[in-house]
Amino acid sequence: MNNRERILVIDDELAPRESIRMVLKDQYAVSTASGALEGLDMMIQDPFDLIVMDIKMPKMDGITALQKIKHKHPDTEVILLTAYASLETARDAIRFGAFDYLLKPFDKDDVLLVVEKGLKKRRANTGLRLERDILFDRASYLEEQVTMARNNIMTCYEGTVNALILTIDAKDHYTYNHSNRVAKLSSSIAEVLSIPVKTVKEIENAASIHDIGKIGIEENILKKNGKLTLSEYTEIKEHPAIGARIVQSVPFLEDAIPVILHHHERYDGKGYPGGLKGEHIPLSARIVIIADAIDAMMSARPYRDALIMDKVMSELRNNSATQFDPEIVDIILKGKVPLV
Repeated sequence: MNNRERILVIDDELAPRESIRMVLKDQYAVSTASGALEGLDMMIQDPFDLIVMDIKMPKMDGITALQKIKHKHPDTEVILLTAYASLETARDAIRFGAFDYLLKPFDKDDVLLVVEKGLKKRRANTGLRLERDILFDRASYLEEQVTMARNNIMTCYEGTVNALILTIDAKDHYTYNHSNRVAKLSSSIAEVLSIPVKTVKEIENAASIHDIGKIGIEENILKKNGKLTLSEYTEIKEHPAIGARIVQSVPFLEDAIPVILHHHERYDGKGYPGGLKGEHIPLSARIVIIADAIDAMMSARPYRDALIMDKVMSELRNNSATQFDPEIVDIILKGKVPLV
């Protein structure tokens, strides 16, 4: 009984108030209030999952009460009761956050249907929040390390980067070694592109932690040898956004965010998370994208051998201007960047 979803019916008229209570009481924990002010007081005591409320009431009308409820309890869904004369008002109330409305006199089945839809929406929103909280919980170890680094060595950029690299190593040693190699290759590419020395170092540091968001991914997915399922791949795709959120807590690492967030974009706009295309992808990210792919192809994995150099070059050539920036592909194909 205590686990049932809680509904509050607010109406100054006893008959409709009790009628709705009787319709809902077998499925939900239903309380009633004879006016908006009483209902708001009850919300302070113990918030409800959903409210069914009349629009026309003395002292405080339903539209005013709706705005107060959504301000203090944005997760609570509100269904308004209205007569035909105030139907337009009920429709307008949707923009204030009402989920739906019911017309008086109401039908029992309509009440059950609209209430269940409102609660279903609330459950879905609650589920999304829980998933978000789980992701943040998974990243708690890193956030503690970042907080320590921020408090103790706020001005020590290299020290913070090294702390993050070690955190990656604690999660997945392959990712750690891969990130180090990608950082060195990214630095070499940036130098050939005549990027200023300071920026080259920033790109190298960003590349070394480009996969930091993977600490928020389940290890059984991260280290899976076989092909990922659709749901597993969907979770993997969250790691750029997770990494960007983590690094946002370190002000002097803000230059790394474009690389961390966009290192899985594609030149043709078919990547993620932003679907950025061409030169809309930050140059630092375009460099790391190709360095990341080259190291992945040249590294042996449990499910395949490392590709030979000719095959790597062929893949770069075939994916130029689709997956990769053609200018960067060109300098690599011309041998201007050492790959071994």
